[in-house]
Amino acid sequence: MPHPLVCADSVEIQLGRLLDERKAASKLRKLGLVPTRTVLFTGPPGVGKTLAARKVAVELKLPLLVLDLATVVSSFLGKTGNNLKQAFEFGRKQPCVLLLDELDAVAKRRDDDADVGELKRLVTVILQEMDLWPSESLLIAATNHAQLLDPAVWRRFDITIDFPRPSSVELKRLGSIPTIKNDPLPKSWRMVLAILMAGTSQSDYIRESDRLRRTIVIGGIETGEELLSEIVLERSKNLEKTDRKNLAVALVIEAGLSQRASSRVTGIARETLRTALEEEKKK
Repeated sequence: MPHPLVCADSVEIQLGRLLDERKAASKLRKLGLVPTRTVLFTGPPGVGKTLAARKVAVELKLPLLVLDLATVVSSFLGKTGNNLKQAFEFGRKQPCVLLLDELDAVAKRRDDDADVGELKRLVTVILQEMDLWPSESLLIAATNHAQLLDPAVWRRFDITIDFPRPSSVELKRLGSIPTIKNDPLPKSWRMVLAILMAGTSQSDYIRESDRLRRTIVIGGIETGEELLSEIVLERSKNLEKTDRKNLAVALVIEAGLSQRASSRVTGIARETLRTALEEEKKK
């Protein structure tokens, strides 16, 4: 995995329930119940949908098959339907977790007049194949654009799990997980990024963290701090002075940055920051 799966508590709870069901499949079948067969993951890019599918496959000890539907659509649209059928047939040959990525590429609403008839027929193919999907396997579909999906496709999913953008708390948790030995990136800097990048994505957070790591390894900690300052200024340039002051306070209290460092990277005068910190203590 490129980084550990860290997501909202609500997502963790739903994934846990899904795994519990699948692991108790034989118990459910004895009572005439069928475990969840189809799951839809929704949410913006980089928030953990693919990682979650991998985690589910590992937990269930099943092979993970990934089909990127955006790459399946052929310029010869008639071939796309056959490609989809062949992919589903392959997935039905043995118990597995099949991940359909970019579902909206082929399962758009059929009332969209901009799409040609052949694209609309792909929705019918998807519906038919989902109806044939065996309960011994798990079908997971992921989309960044849930609003584009055809309503009939929505109804074919047993459950839907929405992956929200991460909070600073979740990014702090991600930053506290050791990923490399002798990490050159100070923990306080990881916390700085978590505060700055709340509401973006886990992938964006990891990308900026790794950029800082490379800079520190090559140019040293001072060069790294220069880049950190650039990142802070870039991500806070549209903030009002009051909000930047609050950010500077958070970097000291929550991220453990020194007052001098916080002042330097946010552009807030040290005296202003010191006064704000004293006011914060009185609350």
